[in-house]
Amino acid sequence: MLPQPGGQFPVGTTVLHLVDAARPDPFVPERSRELMVSVFYPAAEVDRYSRSHYASTELIPALEKRFGVELPGLLTNSYSGAPALAGPAYPVALFTPGAGVSRIISTGLAEDLASRGYVVVTIDHTYEAPVVEFPGGRLVRAAPMAAFDKEIRHKFTDARMLDTQLVLNSLTALSRGENPDAEHRDLPAGLDRALDLDRIGMIGHSLGGFIAVESMHEDRRIDAAIDLDGQIGIDEDFGRAATEGVDRPVLVLRSQQIAEVGDAEPSLDAFWQHGTAWKRELTLQGSAHYDFTDLPALVPDATRPVTKQYIGPIPAARATTLVRTYVAAMLDKFLRAHPDTPLDHPPTTPDLTQDR
Repeated sequence: MLPQPGGQFPVGTTVLHLVDAARPDPFVPERSRELMVSVFYPAAEVDRYSRSHYASTELIPALEKRFGVELPGLLTNSYSGAPALAGPAYPVALFTPGAGVSRIISTGLAEDLASRGYVVVTIDHTYEAPVVEFPGGRLVRAAPMAAFDKEIRHKFTDARMLDTQLVLNSLTALSRGENPDAEHRDLPAGLDRALDLDRIGMIGHSLGGFIAVESMHEDRRIDAAIDLDGQIGIDEDFGRAATEGVDRPVLVLRSQQIAEVGDAEPSLDAFWQHGTAWKRELTLQGSAHYDFTDLPALVPDATRPVTKQYIGPIPAARATTLVRTYVAAMLDKFLRAHPDTPLDHPPTTPDLTQDR
């Protein structure tokens, strides 16, 4: 099961179908670009609402085959359609996953942040994610590709950058009382008033980490970025954030696996040279690339040897706690101006090292 969120608020969730009518989809040009996103938020009361399912029936086989997880019947810790908690609006965090990965495998992190008082929007990038389920049960599978080479990664990146703008624009419309959902389905009560779009952070895993930092470079609506185990570029093709720097804060949280491989070092070095704002790089010792997702909590112990290329030897509960703690600390520090967070002190555990 997913670990319980660590904050004080119950969590509500809903999904939005977003359409960019002015943009042809780069993978299927005869269609407009469309996305599915999940929204997690502090909920007012949840007793009359049902916990949401972790994954739809159609998504389960692909995830089980790739990662060895057991998903049938798995419920999340968030409640579908529950009303948003009234009061001061909450800072917003966007989340974009790794290349070819579904948004759902970071549900736990999104729920945790929502329980701490954030509105979190997780994004599926259509024709890149394995399967995206649209309203009415329509399924869109990943576009066939001969190889996951640099050309296709650039194509993913270009689409994701514009996807981020679509999400931000849709949230702006929502905050003004409009319904950005393509079918205009009913939205949770109070969700429009829950959004504080003057405080926005963006989090990404792997390729998503690059997108988070690069999107902040391109869009001044984003105030802070968190790169979970990603380069800031595509191999030797560095992003503009790396070559020109950014003037807003960035946290890079790496796995020991990727730190030892070293392929992210050139772009990170360039970013450190050119960035002018607060920045921090930490390494989660004993971890592998997917220890930043829900997988450590979902993969049975018996299948751990099969998934060692994804998940490191660090205990799942420990990895989850540290990732959640430091992601929340980054947002608390720069979106809420908290004066004393774990990022204001050197790490006190050998499981986490500060590199720069």
